[in-house]
Amino acid sequence: MTLLEKIERFEAQVGVIGLGYVGLPLAVVVGQAGYRVIGIDLSARVVEGVNAGRSHIGDVRDAEVEALVRAGRLRATADYAALRECDVIIICVPTPLDKNRQPDISYILAAGEGIAAHMRPGQLISLESTTYPGTTEEDLLPVLEKSGLKVGRDFFLCFSPERVDPGSKKWNTRNTPKVVGGLTPACREVAVAFYSRVVEKVVPVSSPRAAEMTKIFENTFRVVNMAVVNEMAMLCDRMGLNIWEVIEAASTKPFGFMPFYPGPGVGGHCLDGQEFIFIRNGHGVETLTLEQCFERLLADPTSRSVETPQGIWVAPQGVEILSFDVETASPCFRRLEALTRRFYPGRNVRIETEDGRFLSVTNKHPMLIWTEEGIAIRMAQDLNPGDRLLIGGITSEPVQRFLQIDLIECIPPVEQRGIRVRPKEGKYAAFRERLRPALRKHCPGRYWEIFRQNAMPLNLYLALEAEGAMPFGRHEVVLCTGRGPSQTEIPALIQIDEDVARLIGYYLSEGCISEDKTPRVRLTFNGEETSYIEDLCGILQKMGLRYSIYRPKRWNAIQIKVSSRLFACFLRDVLGCGLGSKDARIPAMLLESPRSIQENLLAGLLRGDGDVYLWRGRRTYRKRGKPCEHSMNLASVGFFTSSPVLFQQIILLLQGLGFFPTFRRDKPYLRLYGKEQLERLIPFFDGQARDKLVSYRCGRSKPMPVKQQERHGGFIAVRVRTVHFGDGGIVYSPEVADTHAFITSFGLVTHNCIPIDPFYLTWKAHEYDFHTRFIELAGEINRAMPYFVREKVIRALNERGKALRGARILVLGLAYKEDVADWRESPAFDVIRLLREYGAEVLAHDPHIPEVDDPHQDLRIRSVELSDEVIASCDAVVIVTHHSAYDYQHIVDLAQVVVDTRNATRNIVRGKEKVVVL
Repeated sequence: MTLLEKIERFEAQVGVIGLGYVGLPLAVVVGQAGYRVIGIDLSARVVEGVNAGRSHIGDVRDAEVEALVRAGRLRATADYAALRECDVIIICVPTPLDKNRQPDISYILAAGEGIAAHMRPGQLISLESTTYPGTTEEDLLPVLEKSGLKVGRDFFLCFSPERVDPGSKKWNTRNTPKVVGGLTPACREVAVAFYSRVVEKVVPVSSPRAAEMTKIFENTFRVVNMAVVNEMAMLCDRMGLNIWEVIEAASTKPFGFMPFYPGPGVGGHCLDGQEFIFIRNGHGVETLTLEQCFERLLADPTSRSVETPQGIWVAPQGVEILSFDVETASPCFRRLEALTRRFYPGRNVRIETEDGRFLSVTNKHPMLIWTEEGIAIRMAQDLNPGDRLLIGGITSEPVQRFLQIDLIECIPPVEQRGIRVRPKEGKYAAFRERLRPALRKHCPGRYWEIFRQNAMPLNLYLALEAEGAMPFGRHEVVLCTGRGPSQTEIPALIQIDEDVARLIGYYLSEGCISEDKTPRVRLTFNGEETSYIEDLCGILQKMGLRYSIYRPKRWNAIQIKVSSRLFACFLRDVLGCGLGSKDARIPAMLLESPRSIQENLLAGLLRGDGDVYLWRGRRTYRKRGKPCEHSMNLASVGFFTSSPVLFQQIILLLQGLGFFPTFRRDKPYLRLYGKEQLERLIPFFDGQARDKLVSYRCGRSKPMPVKQQERHGGFIAVRVRTVHFGDGGIVYSPEVADTHAFITSFGLVTHNCIPIDPFYLTWKAHEYDFHTRFIELAGEINRAMPYFVREKVIRALNERGKALRGARILVLGLAYKEDVADWRESPAFDVIRLLREYGAEVLAHDPHIPEVDDPHQDLRIRSVELSDEVIASCDAVVIVTHHSAYDYQHIVDLAQVVVDTRNATRNIVRGKEKVVVL
């Protein structure tokens, strides 16, 4: 049977490489069309989730994935060998911009290598990843032909660009027209035949290059139109018109017009995508890298996103980020207004502190530092060894006071088979008359077995509960799996109290889940840690869980085994604790739990992967030529984990509880020392570890200082050790409401990122030795805006018989946007320079920025006092930043003329004749 025949009969099997925001929706649509789909993804979490019927993409519902998995039309794997089974292979891998401002196609080439290793005749390969014209033919094809097969004869190759609009309620994979370009006529025929059975409309083009250029042209179209809007804004101002009014009116035309809006670009001095942030969205505090958070928000249908030539901007709904209130010098949660991703062509900075923390940011990212006068802002590139950075922890105000898990609610319908419900106390038979009518209806003929065994299937329990016939509430029952000696039980409702929190800590540090016929939870302790083993067994007994104890012959260890798929589900799926040491993570809900819960969680973690070091002895040395000797009494508590997420979480947890660790530079290992900290840690341990800490306390004659850190109320300051420079790349910018600061990796506090408006789409044209006058003209238009402002000032003064030379100008606002203290990349400085070039005396005021001193840009500006006398004495006031602290009516009343570049004075009632708007 030919490939065309398999496609037409829906007998072709389809492989989708990359199950991200493009790949998974496509895999679902292909499966819903009637094909069998194999998803290839290197993420074990993604593969496991898809095979369990769960979606990690906001545009795809769990029910859709679950239905396809159940029907046998969708499965996922990380093994490229599965592609040998596939007739159609679709590549949906990312193509970020590299440091040379062009797509990084290494992911495409890696996918090609994986395909080539398992290719066979009669396959269609389709590339959907956004890339530049020529990629399919010049880069991907040679990799595929390493297999010995020839395109057009042995296999078929095409390019069909993804056009996903994440979160759109109108456009999706199925109803968005699909552009398809085949390398040969036969390639195009096969590709069109396949896609026409998956999507509503297919648009064939002559070649992969044409399809690739289509995607580039769509992006460039947006660039040019945004520049047109900026130019129209300048023209409308020159003509005395309001650009916003014009756009609103033009948008009423039902054909021939598409509205674009003037405004700043996105992205700026930002952080590396692998730095961590901590977000809260109603389900606890999650620990994500900036890259992970961005992908999640982009896929969330409740988020608003805008793609521009400079990057992608996402505004989430109902998401808070762990922030830092500079006024109170304490951590808090504030709304995450936006998160952007873009390519940064400049330099980045890797900052390392004396206590072993490190952070990667762009060179001009604003960092919060502690000075003798208080908290200040300094550019990352200007940090010096000895500068003090701020450190914070999780907020101490818990949101969840009562933590209870309803396991029944957490079990999907497909997993309910084999689960039985039994009363903790009492018997169903005691309610025989009440239960008999409902049981006869749902299970006629064998309902008496329920009374005999005193257990019923979970789906039957739920049916009786819904009908009001069930005499036992969920707090009164346990869930059973297995039969006979292998039967296990677990409460249907699990209260997360101090004991369970400690159990979770034990699991995160010493546990794993093995996937045998029955999932088995294993926790392995040193054979001498008898008190911890007894504590764990006592908690398991309290929960009603059956366990076994195993002693390996080769090691001095004891394993506690719990063979219960529901207990494994509770730890792995409900709490999200991971399968073992490499992906272990603290449940999101526990990071905002009461202090007692957090302390017991920490106790379990430290008892498992913690260590206590104690050294006592006598030290001999010479002082002033004489031999000396004194006693030494040293101790520390350490913690190691191979899970990057858990490492950041325990740092946050410790610092929220008032413990501030130091770090090894070569591995994820932290240490706690100092008399005060070690004394507070004594209750967290038992047995020999506790005895060591007590012994240290008793033998300590004077406090042991922590020299790398300084305590200042609710935070500490740590000194910078080194600052290293490197090349830029893909960076991410969070925007935080109110505080304009957030806590990132190692608890380091940093300021909001600063947006700028880079223009770099000309890379493709330069590659082809072509001068893109239109695109570069758009950049020139945007760069002309400060000159336009100067022209407005000149005309406003001339109309009043004054020249710019010798005039006194007051610029209001040095920050890049309203109500922030960040001035990096602010248009105010270009405006100030241009005004000074024409001989004006320029004063400046900003309520958030007292002074700017940037020797790299030769900027030295001190904010003057905004008194009535200063305003009245100036020949013109220029509003550059729309700060809410300004009383614009009062300013207009006092000023001789106001040039308003932000439309900040739109609501004033007096003096409109003195205002010139942009």
